Amino acid sequence: MRLAPVYLMLLGLQALPAQYDPKAPLTADTILMARIRSVVSQMMARMPNFTCVETIERSRREQTSKKFQLLDTVRLEVALVDGKELYAWPGANKFEESDVRLLVGGQGAIGTGDFALHAKSIYFSGNAKFEYKGQETINGRPAHKFYFRVPRIGSYYIMRMGSAEGEVGYHGWVWNDVETLELTRLEMNIDEIPPQVPLKEGHKLLDYAPVKIGAETYTLPVGMDMSLTSMDGTESRNRALFSGCRQYSGESTLIFEDPPPDTAAPKPARTVISLPEGVPVQLKLTASLDLGKSVVGDSVKFEVVKNVERQGTVLLPKGAVVQMRIDMAVCREFPAGHCFLALVPGQVSYENASGAFRAKLQFPALDKQLEMAFVNLRPEMRMPPAEMAMASPGASIILLRGSRAKLSSGFSTTWRTLEGRGDDKP
Repeated sequence: MRLAPVYLMLLGLQALPAQYDPKAPLTADTILMARIRSVVSQMMARMPNFTCVETIERSRREQTSKKFQLLDTVRLEVALVDGKELYAWPGANKFEESDVRLLVGGQGAIGTGDFALHAKSIYFSGNAKFEYKGQETINGRPAHKFYFRVPRIGSYYIMRMGSAEGEVGYHGWVWNDVETLELTRLEMNIDEIPPQVPLKEGHKLLDYAPVKIGAETYTLPVGMDMSLTSMDGTESRNRALFSGCRQYSGESTLIFEDPPPDTAAPKPARTVISLPEGVPVQLKLTASLDLGKSVVGDSVKFEVVKNVERQGTVLLPKGAVVQMRIDMAVCREFPAGHCFLALVPGQVSYENASGAFRAKLQFPALDKQLEMAFVNLRPEMRMPPAEMAMASPGASIILLRGSRAKLSSGFSTTWRTLEGRGDDKP
């Protein structure tokens, strides 16, 4: 169970036609905004379903501190499919329309709406009021700057903090390239907050740039900076980069390159691996892993050390590959320098066979790891770090001494298989 509060900024908008007042004079600013809306609308209309890699650095600062403390770095696949933002871990078989808080968790803030929903709400909901502020230079190019305000009622911007939620209002600025009229920057400040939401203020900045997807180029967000300040003065900060954008097709197919010719031979059907409960499996790490630089969501590869057998039958051959996902990667100096890694078992595969690998770490045992990591502390201080409680269900912990710890290639572990859920499919 995840104990720390998690903030979520979620925008759910059904695009509404912009309001038109026939009595309002057609000023130069009004005409310019109409042209900008037309360009942005055309870009959104022709945008394909696509996916990008989002890397998020999450930090927090207490009211009494001047410095942010890095909590973790998270890497996700985020897709825009039929106007909806979907999320998955890198390498997952499919995206799912579910609460991103449940996917990521941890102590930091997490937000949505960055791909297209914020821009759609501001430009096309009919609720935003614009005021031209002249030109500024953004990333070396002149841009038109407009101030806007979106009132709380009808903003479609939902803020969730723990179990509390409510619609918020905000104001900010948009910058559009003078030559192309494409969006180049969007800045938002949350300033109308319902009383049930314990948020003092919020800020988000999005930078946009041309991104090539397939043979076409689209204007997409490339960077995001978000900060949320709670009523007690604690500030959460996210800094995100978007990269590796590719076209998305179907429920679980990513288009990475040209399709193979029609004459290609069909692939043989894969064999589904199903392991019984209680089988010990010895695994070794295939490549060194720096816990201080590890990223939540990244895949970690292990290899079966020797044949896994039961009653003379080989269940897994030596060399079979087991993929696991980093669920947490934390390095701290208190009460003594230590790092811990939470791993969630994923898939096992060899040759033409694959399946789910459900197991719990048996060696190295956590109590022995605690003893070694905090060997110089009094016994009563050799307690598991509180952050371990925020690891996902099913995760196993590896704890190491030193705040710059590394797992070397060949690091040896033993896992014991768990009972499958009956729906394990590769």
